[in-house]
Amino acid sequence: MTVKKTNGLFLRIISALIIAGPAYLAIYHGAPYFNFMIALFGLLMGWEWSKMCLGEFKFPGILLSTFCGGIAVLPFLGIPIEEALLIAPILCTVLFALSLHKQGRIWFAIGSLYLALPICAFLFLRSTGDIGLSFVFWLACLVVATDTGAYAAGITIGGPKLAPRISPKKTWAGLLGGMTSAFLTGFIFATVFEWEKSLLIAILSTVLAVVAQMGDLFESHVKRRFGVKDSSQIIPGHGGILDRLDGMMSASVLLAALIIATNGHLLTWF
Repeated sequence: MTVKKTNGLFLRIISALIIAGPAYLAIYHGAPYFNFMIALFGLLMGWEWSKMCLGEFKFPGILLSTFCGGIAVLPFLGIPIEEALLIAPILCTVLFALSLHKQGRIWFAIGSLYLALPICAFLFLRSTGDIGLSFVFWLACLVVATDTGAYAAGITIGGPKLAPRISPKKTWAGLLGGMTSAFLTGFIFATVFEWEKSLLIAILSTVLAVVAQMGDLFESHVKRRFGVKDSSQIIPGHGGILDRLDGMMSASVLLAALIIATNGHLLTWF
């Protein structure tokens, strides 16, 4: 391994360790710490999305960033977070109008929905009774396991590319490796926490792994569309907040949607 790659890997590890501590504490203690963390992520994601789509961060970007960060504050004002999902389509139109002469205005405007959905999902999952803490840790771990398994299988097995025009390094073997890692993670969590339906939770973890990879591919498509490698350089060795949370964003939305669609019946698995 070259000195450059070694330094890059070391930097990634150090950055991950520095972030992991505060993130763990915020998730563990819940509100208001978890809300403050999500608010910070929302502000930064709005900034990154604006810079990526418009190439600048001016009033439209500030508006998007403030909206995303403000969602996590709504519960303290006695306002349900669902209200943000009613505002998001209106804001989408406003952002489009404000960036009318910019080439990336459509993608930028879509950001109000793209970012608001997972932010609301994160807050919803953490607030889901006593299981909320385990939910968020499980989701975070299975996405990390998916990425790790996909990377390991991709470099050791290789083979046909998954989406060569979007992400040339991703392979079908990597996808299967990620799904396998997620399945094992789900089964381990179900066993350790003594959840009711361990096999079903492992299968659900596999489905969430596929959705996480789709979320990763979606952001890769947007970055390729605007010719950027990373959403930002705010995390040394990793890129931006969007680069780190893209898979978790899509997986959290699906998990929250399934809980709501089943009227909470999915919670009986845990």
